[in-house]
Amino acid sequence: MPQKIYKTGIYARLSKEDADSIESNSIQSQRAICLAYIESHEDLELVDTYIDDGRTGSNTDRPGFQKMLEDMRSGRIDCAVSKDLSRFSRNYIDAGNYLEKIFPAMGIRYIAINDNYDSMAPGAGSDTITLPFKVLVNDIYCRDISIKIRSSLEVKRKKGEYVGGFAPYGYKKAPQDKNRLLVDEDAAEVVTMIFGMYKDGFPILKIAGRLNASGIPTPMDYKRMQGVNFQTAFRTRERSEWEYVTIKRILSNIVYTGVLVQGKRGTPNHKVRSVRPREETDWVRVENAHEPIISCTDFEAAAELMRRDTHCVSGSDRHSLFSGFLFCGDCQASMTRKTQKRGGRQYVYYNCGGNKRTHQCSPHSFSEAKLTDIVFHAIHDQIEVVLHLDEVLRFIDALPQRDRRVFSYEAQMTRLEEEIQRYKKLELGLYENFVDGIINKAEYTDFRENYRGQIEEKQEALRRLKREQQDAAAMGSQNRAWVQVFAQYENVQELDRRLLLALVDKILIYEDKKVEIVFRYRDEFARAMETAKNYKDCPLPAVG
Repeated sequence: MPQKIYKTGIYARLSKEDADSIESNSIQSQRAICLAYIESHEDLELVDTYIDDGRTGSNTDRPGFQKMLEDMRSGRIDCAVSKDLSRFSRNYIDAGNYLEKIFPAMGIRYIAINDNYDSMAPGAGSDTITLPFKVLVNDIYCRDISIKIRSSLEVKRKKGEYVGGFAPYGYKKAPQDKNRLLVDEDAAEVVTMIFGMYKDGFPILKIAGRLNASGIPTPMDYKRMQGVNFQTAFRTRERSEWEYVTIKRILSNIVYTGVLVQGKRGTPNHKVRSVRPREETDWVRVENAHEPIISCTDFEAAAELMRRDTHCVSGSDRHSLFSGFLFCGDCQASMTRKTQKRGGRQYVYYNCGGNKRTHQCSPHSFSEAKLTDIVFHAIHDQIEVVLHLDEVLRFIDALPQRDRRVFSYEAQMTRLEEEIQRYKKLELGLYENFVDGIINKAEYTDFRENYRGQIEEKQEALRRLKREQQDAAAMGSQNRAWVQVFAQYENVQELDRRLLLALVDKILIYEDKKVEIVFRYRDEFARAMETAKNYKDCPLPAVG
């Protein structure tokens, strides 16, 4: 009877982890070992070689492996050879399923050279006892490597090291340290331009249009121009274009403020490859991880504005001056901009949007010209108040310690903590006094409630003192950065969207024509005023 010739395929796999280990795991080495084995066996005839480079062995979702299975089903090959079982699979369940069920059912012969396993060799059935243990060891090894890698990445994230494959647009990886981000001046200039245009009132789509018209490369094209091997399934044309989602992604990315937020997505374990979003509480956030491109003030203002309803002026490519800032003081609906021509002149005014939709609120009609004048002077006055207040706080900072009439927060908190512990010990000793007959049940209950009340009161005082200490620290001259936001507009001559975006949260118009301007940093301003009030000799600024 003539000897059967098996149409054989070589399977070689190298994962990213294996690439850092010994040379014998290289694709070339694996192929050479398998080729030498096939040449030394007359019943094996090489048909093809299947390679998975940089692919994990924890699952079978590998292009080379799947192509090999297709050729087995079509009858092109009926034998597979690999250097060892770990190259074939490190997954205990998958390996067992293929070796004990699928391959025997398909009539496929499998050979693992270094493990001395040949499914068609005489006595191969005896290997069914030892084979599962070998596969299990490979599975445990894969799990151990996965845990080590995950732990290493988590440590890097918590240290503020960047672990992404590609640097965010506007940054580049440091040449000597791939985990550190450096500002890419060319791309950062575009990021700054995008935020600047948005601050000036350009809608996101208009920004995208201008960038396309200027021939500025998109983040994807820019990466390619820099020689980065960047692949994406979203590319549909040779040269990509700026789109709404691209601009919004940049405006929403906190990385431009120097904050690094990582670990938003991940896989449950080494066997499940599908990436899933993680709970926000599991994200790793590190402040001041790298040099910022955009200030926190500009980023937060842009983020807030994107959440609001904004519209362009008819015939203009920009938002109107008050778009996204103006609300009805009575029903909180957005105010709607209207234009009316009368006597050859055009008049602009605002109406309550709630009145237009439900008629449950009055029109609140208000002239844009009048509103512009009111808001501008109110902002100008607020800037003067803030700068005067800053002078007062600087005067306080300069006072000798004995004249500040402040006490040591640490000493006060230590005293409160000691009193809390004292009352807790008294409470613990009550039960022994009750058992020993020193006090009766009614006295025990009264004393216990009294002690617990004292403990709760002291704990609340301690919390209040800690808040006061934090506020006092925040009032130091080095921590009053919000004052500088007002100071940079000290000599402003006209009202524009940049000024509104920097200093104003929202503007409310009431039915009685009252206008209320809600400024940004109002909490910081209130705490500063409270600090200044403690010093009678300091002239406080008048608040309008």
